[in-house]
Amino acid sequence: MATQYTYSTIALPSPLTTKTPPPNLADLAERYAAIRLEALQAAPHAFASSFALESQLTPEQWAAKVWRDDIVLLICLARPVGSNDDSEELWAGSAVLRGPLSATDYAFPPESKFPALRSDAEETRWQMTAVYTSTAHRGHGLGGMLIQAAKDYAARFSGQRTVRLRAVVHPDNLVAVVVYTRTGFRDVARTTGKEAYRTNGDVADWTRKLASLTSDEERARWTELLIAVVLEWVSEAEL
Repeated sequence: MATQYTYSTIALPSPLTTKTPPPNLADLAERYAAIRLEALQAAPHAFASSFALESQLTPEQWAAKVWRDDIVLLICLARPVGSNDDSEELWAGSAVLRGPLSATDYAFPPESKFPALRSDAEETRWQMTAVYTSTAHRGHGLGGMLIQAAKDYAARFSGQRTVRLRAVVHPDNLVAVVVYTRTGFRDVARTTGKEAYRTNGDVADWTRKLASLTSDEERARWTELLIAVVLEWVSEAEL
C-alpha cells in the first residue's frame, strides 16, 4: 500500500525575521539544492533557469540562496500519516517569497503597462517565484498551500497595509497560470525575461543566464520581448 502523507508549510529562518543564520544552514541549503534541481529536471519548461546552470552552483552559493536579505523560503512538508518522527518528514515543495519591495524594485518599465503603485505607507509589495511541488506528491493542492503560505507571511509582515503579491511566470508554464488564477491572482501585464530576473532579485542568475545564450535571437527574446506573464493578487483591503 502506498504511503499516505499529511502536508503542512513552514517558512525557513530568514534575515527578515532572524539576525543570525541558523546553525543547520548547510543542511537546509543541501535540501533546497536537491528540490530545486529536481524541479529543473522535472519541469524544465516551467523555469527561466536550467539544470545545466544551477547544477554548477557550489554549496556556498546554495547557502546564499537560502539565507538572503530580501527573501524567505517557503517549504511544503510531507509527513507519513501517524508518524511523530521528524526524520521521516520530506520536502514536497518549495517557493521563494521576496519582499517587502520598494516601489522602484517592484515597478516595471512603462511598456509593460503594469498597474499604478501606491505609497509604502499604504501597501507592501512582494514577489513569489520558483514555485515547485514534487511529482510524487501532486494532486494534493500543494501549490495552493504554498501560495496561501506566501499570502499569510506577507500579511503578518504588513500589519494593516494592503498586500500586493506578484508572480512572473514563464509563458510556457500554463499550469502555473491556472494555479495562480484559481487562488485569486489576475493577469495584469507582460514583461521581459530580463525584468523577471531583476524583480526576482536574481542578478547573479541573470548574469549566468545571459552568458548561456548563444545567439542574437535568444538574447533578444530574453531582453526585449514582452512575453513573461505577470500575475498579481491584492489583499481584500484594496478590493
